[in-house]
Amino acid sequence: MPAFKFGGRTLPTTIRTARGLLFLEAGILILAGAFAIVLGLFLGAGNAIPFAGTTVSGSGAAALGVLYAALGLGALYLGVELGRLTGWSRNAVVVLQAALIVLFMARGDFSVSMVLSVALCVAVAVLVVTASASAALGSAATASSKATSRSPQS
Repeated sequence: MPAFKFGGRTLPTTIRTARGLLFLEAGILILAGAFAIVLGLFLGAGNAIPFAGTTVSGSGAAALGVLYAALGLGALYLGVELGRLTGWSRNAVVVLQAALIVLFMARGDFSVSMVLSVALCVAVAVLVVTASASAALGSAATASSKATSRSPQS
């Protein structure tokens, strides 16, 4: 009897690393969203969040927090789908990373946080377009299309 593995099928190192970074990114985005929501709703207008050369507070900060949390949940979902080797997940991850880079650049501050966030996005995007990740995602898509074509149509 083969040993039980929590990970399911064996994934290439690039996919595993990209998933780990996506989960890290999701956690950071969800925590940042929660912080902005708490800051905007409970601490009042005196505590503003800098964004795009201005500051947002109150409902604006809460809306920004909801956006960050939604992007974090999207990154979490894409990490799961990437681990399932769904063919469309690679493109979705690259689009999400591009959107996050635009959001981080729109914050308008050049800081260590912005540089690290953009570097994380670039690292995830590069990992999912490597040859080994493309081969794994391509072979999984081919296998699922063969399985679909073999199943009886009703």
